[in-house]
Order: sequence, then structure tokens, then C-alpha cells
Amino acid sequence: MTTTIRESDLILFQGDSITDTGRCESPDGLGGGYVSMIPGILAAKYPERRYRILNRGIGGDRTTELLARWKPDCLDLRPDVLSIMIGVNDVGRLQYEWNGQKFVPFTEFKENYIRVLDQAVNAGITRFFLASPSAISNNMEEDLNQHLDERTALIQELAVTYKAVYVPIREMQKRMLVEYPSVNWTSDGCHPSAAGHALLAQTWITAAGL
Repeated sequence: MTTTIRESDLILFQGDSITDTGRCESPDGLGGGYVSMIPGILAAKYPERRYRILNRGIGGDRTTELLARWKPDCLDLRPDVLSIMIGVNDVGRLQYEWNGQKFVPFTEFKENYIRVLDQAVNAGITRFFLASPSAISNNMEEDLNQHLDERTALIQELAVTYKAVYVPIREMQKRMLVEYPSVNWTSDGCHPSAAGHALLAQTWITAAGL
């Protein structure tokens, strides 16, 4: 399924550090990752168009924190298109706690995600891009990655339910790790390298049909 993106649309990207990428320190507020690459690629491809893009990712966020800040960081911004990539920290806290955050069980993750989407729908947002969570390590057989596979299946189901565009971030990462293991797709098994962010950007653009 594709969602038509118009030049006048405000596209909001939400997520954790993989979306954030230092956005508060960047002149355009888009950070240094895939969110900033998307308008650059689109400008090169469609120089006559002007896309409006906002980045409100926050490093360390789980679905818990995303839900808690949803009104000021999404609903009040009134985006035409909403893109969400979240989940790696919900699972990652099983490995170690950070800033008082703990592992988010699957049932709670599902409840948080649905509440985020329902609030967006009730606020009049109708076009969604739901991305599968990125890898947590280069070893896909690890328990943490198995937890993420379960959440990926859920997000696929939610994309159907909410008539959203599904963005296969995780699936593309897994494929490239197998087919091109010599490329450094991540800096630490989790956070994408420049090549990794370019892969995310291109996967999103392809899903958007742009």
C-alpha cells in the first residue's frame, strides 16, 4: 500500500535515537541520520518540489516515553503524514536498564502503540508510515532480536488495521547483513552508520513510492 505525499504536506518523523540523531544540535532540526537524508534524496530526484519535514525523535525513548509526550510532540503539531519507528529500547532494556527505564513486555508495547495511533486518528491524522524496529545487534539469533521480531509482526498487523504504509526497515537490515556482511551497516550493532542511515532513508522512500 502507498500513501500519496503532496508537496504541501507536513511529514513528522517520530522515534528514538535512530530518528533523533542529534536533531537539536543541527541547524535544520533534522539531525544527522535518515530523516535528514530523505529530503536530500527527494530534492535531488525532484528539485522542483519542496517537502516539509519535522523530526521529533528523542534518544532513549521507548513506546512509554513516546506516549507520554505525544500531545506536544505530535498532536499539537498537526502533521499531515506521521512516520513512526520505535521499539528497540523497549526490548533493549532487558539487556540493561537506563535512566530508570525497564524492559517493556509485549502486551504493554502493543497497548502503548495502539494508544499512540488511536490518539493520532482522533486528532485527524489519517496517513501513517509504520516502520519495523531496527536491529539491536548484528546477530539476529540473539534473544533481543527475537523479541524485536515479535514486535515487527505486530507492527505489520497494525499497518493493515490502520491502513498505513509499512516500512520494512528491520527486514532490509537483516537482508543486507546477510548479503553484504563486509559493509559496516551499524556503528555498534544497533545505531546505523552512514551507510545504515542511507539504507533506512532509501527504504522509507521506496515504501512511499517516491
